Amino acid sequence: MILNSSKMANVDEETRWIHSDTDLLSGHGVTYNVNYLGSVEVLCSMKSLDFDNRTRVARDSIRLVCTAAGLTLRERRKPDTLSNDQSMISTQANLTHSHTPVQLIISTDALVLKRKNDSQILCSHRMEGISFASAGEHDTKDYIAYVAKDNMNKRACHVLSCEPNESLDVITTIGQAFELRYNEYMQIQQQANEQQGSFKSSDHNRQLLHKQDENQNRFFSNNINNQQQETQGRWDIMNNLDVYKENWFHGKISREEAEHLLTHSGDFLVRESVKIPGQFILSGRYQNQFKHLLLVDPEGVIRTKDYEFDSIQHLISYHKSGKIPIVSADSELHLQTPILRVK
Repeated sequence: MILNSSKMANVDEETRWIHSDTDLLSGHGVTYNVNYLGSVEVLCSMKSLDFDNRTRVARDSIRLVCTAAGLTLRERRKPDTLSNDQSMISTQANLTHSHTPVQLIISTDALVLKRKNDSQILCSHRMEGISFASAGEHDTKDYIAYVAKDNMNKRACHVLSCEPNESLDVITTIGQAFELRYNEYMQIQQQANEQQGSFKSSDHNRQLLHKQDENQNRFFSNNINNQQQETQGRWDIMNNLDVYKENWFHGKISREEAEHLLTHSGDFLVRESVKIPGQFILSGRYQNQFKHLLLVDPEGVIRTKDYEFDSIQHLISYHKSGKIPIVSADSELHLQTPILRVK
């Protein structure tokens, strides 16, 4: 998700939420006016997918539902090795209640879709059954999608259109409710453990920890990056904000500072432009040449000359893991060794 520079610059652990916790606790809720567009059946367990493919499920579902609902979207060229896997989702969209104006009520209990004209509940998905949520990309930036199980234990990705420029607020609020719900669950588990007393054996200890890990995965479904998972288990809802947490991201350093750090062929890092708000730069060294590639095009799309990507992490992973050079007008850039920032 591409954010404008003012929002990106101000994100931190204290100000990342836009509502008070009380607003989202059980019995309350935050309401957004959205349009329900439809859903797509998800054909695989979200637990079996990595973050890129989970994001792919959500964004492919947005495109499939929008197209089926008569909304025209621009085709995108994606890297072949990360191309759409149609086996992850159905090829047919469910358009029941499509284009229905609804109120999306977000709380720690559930995501509820209530029809605006008569307050009939179209969907109510318990928070425990929601495994992933994502906003769209550049030409679907006003859409969100979330994957949830229904009462029959069937898994589907539901697509909503938001008010202009409101999708970030909606997806952030879902993330806040999700985190609060998980914290509630962990407190209940801790209280239960205290009532039962200390662990009687190492075997019992391992069994309980295993069960807690399973429950955490049920809530989070690995929709968190590695650094978050190792620390506080934050739910990752804003793809490109995570670039600030990557150890190869160096913040707002100059071209000269970047080149000083790139000492060997294959070294690379990502930095934020000092002069262009919201722009990110991939700096690398190949043989004796330094390259500085702008990653965000005028439409806010993260791309190289040949391909578009869902996030900066996606771009780095594709070229580094696949050992695929980034070809520019006069040279190539090979991503081999990330230069880690000094904490």
